[in-house]
Amino acid sequence: MVANPRKTPGPGALRSIAPAITPEAVSHGTITPGAGSLQFRSLNLPVPIEVVENGAERPISITLPPARSSRMTQKGRSLTITSINDLWQVNDEWWRETPISRRYYQVTTQDERRLTIFRDQLNGQWYWQKGGAEAVS
Repeated sequence: MVANPRKTPGPGALRSIAPAITPEAVSHGTITPGAGSLQFRSLNLPVPIEVVENGAERPISITLPPARSSRMTQKGRSLTITSINDLWQVNDEWWRETPISRRYYQVTTQDERRLTIFRDQLNGQWYWQKGGAEAVS
């Protein structure tokens, strides 16, 4: 098996998008001077996680990253997966240099949390796909 150098992207840099500012828009008060750029950032990027899997590459326990706290360094806690509620495969962009091949799982953990996680089939790494009502407490 050949190692794939592709990595799941991390948080991207902010990009400025400058709308068309006309003197008329400023004089009519619809745009204020200095408010000429909008900042965009990628949302809900996958978070790398540690997963213990069984012989069939199914997750049996996960370690989520620690919650961000002010100055404390915490270690993530391990959670047993009590059920796999859904499973699906995404194979996309096969024509590109970096195709996508992921096996997604919607799981329930021992503390009754429902999470969406996936295994990148190309690099073997596991990720937590944050979003919706999912939250780490």
